[in-house]
Formats: sequence, structure tokens, C-alpha cells
Amino acid sequence: MKYLSNKKTVELDLVEEYFYLGEKRYRFRVKGTNIIVNVRADSVDEGIEKAIEVLKKIGYFSN
Repeated sequence: MKYLSNKKTVELDLVEEYFYLGEKRYRFRVKGTNIIVNVRADSVDEGIEKAIEVLKKIGYFSN
């Protein structure tokens, strides 16, 4: 799964899909790093979008 933002590409590996307190959750790893993003989502695609939002919020895509 690749995402391109401002000339930076990120690959996310799906590490785990699980249920916690009745919610579906996904754990993604940024390929080539030890960064793990854990999100609640109804589908893998929604999980990817939310993981990318988290990475933007923490400044992963800043130059």
C-alpha cells in the first residue's frame, strides 16, 4: 500500500487486524521503519486513510 504526499512516498504494511471493545482495529507499520500506527476503522481502506492522517499530524510528511 503506497501513498504519495509532497514528493514523499510511504508504504504501509498491515501488521494486524483485530477487534477491541467491539471495534475493528488495524495496526500498520511504515515500511523500513519501526513506526506503528494503530487505528479504528470499518475497512482496510478506511484504516489506510486514517493511518495517513495520523502520519500527517505527527509531521511524518514535513520536509
